[in-house]
Amino acid sequence: MRGEFVDLDGVRLYCYAFGHRGAGDPIVLVHGSFTSSHLWQDVLPRLPKGHRVLVLDLLGHGRSDPPGTHALTVAAHARRLGQLLDVMGVQQAMLVGHGMGAAVVARLAQEQPARVGHLMLVNPTMLAGCPADAVISHRLSRLTWLVPLWRRLSPAWLASALHSALLPCFAHRDTGARSLDVYLMPFRLRDGRDAACQQLHDLRASRADTVDALAPKALHCPTALVVGANDPFLPNARVARLRTALESATSGQLSVHTLPSVAHVTPEEAPDRLGTLVSELLTR
Repeated sequence: MRGEFVDLDGVRLYCYAFGHRGAGDPIVLVHGSFTSSHLWQDVLPRLPKGHRVLVLDLLGHGRSDPPGTHALTVAAHARRLGQLLDVMGVQQAMLVGHGMGAAVVARLAQEQPARVGHLMLVNPTMLAGCPADAVISHRLSRLTWLVPLWRRLSPAWLASALHSALLPCFAHRDTGARSLDVYLMPFRLRDGRDAACQQLHDLRASRADTVDALAPKALHCPTALVVGANDPFLPNARVARLRTALESATSGQLSVHTLPSVAHVTPEEAPDRLGTLVSELLTR
């Protein structure tokens, strides 16, 4: 496994490669807001052999640079992902996105269809056919309104608030608490606090970023939707609307998988099942 920093328009994204080049398309794993590439650690050894796997930290997360003046909207993350694939020499890939990362990969698939051979959307948030449905949890939503306050307080205050807001995402609270300690560590520094504030602000600014991606026939590759049966961010009514929109967007090239006893963090809670689903999607 080899990690490196990639320069993109004045910022650096951290990414690493796993596995070996083979006959199949590379698999690119994209985490969501307030996590990092660490999210995929248990999924990596369960992915099909013979594929190069690329894992990145989005700007403002993990080991990647703080955003500075750069946007952290879904559209901005998608643009940088495309640039990263250019630099890494990836012409076509399977894209797997979790949470907000699912919205990022869906946007890129709609903008650059030739680049995406297969698409997997895992516990997708910020992915919707209309801005009103591009919602975040009420806990995070409350934090977005308090961004001016968080900018003036110690980073530890915001990190603690994020910890409390995100803990219900996990089916097992003890495991979730340990994972969040890892994910939120960068946000306990001053630059990290500012990055977290920017991401909170830009979640609201992202509400229209995936509308075009869910338009009829907007996605041109086999697509899988993977949700947890107990995901507090995705109630049944919203999953039903998202499924309908995706069926139209993919012209029927959609498979839907609901995983029992799983909440929002499927890569941690069901890595075996997720690895199997990736293998199945690659055969379509």
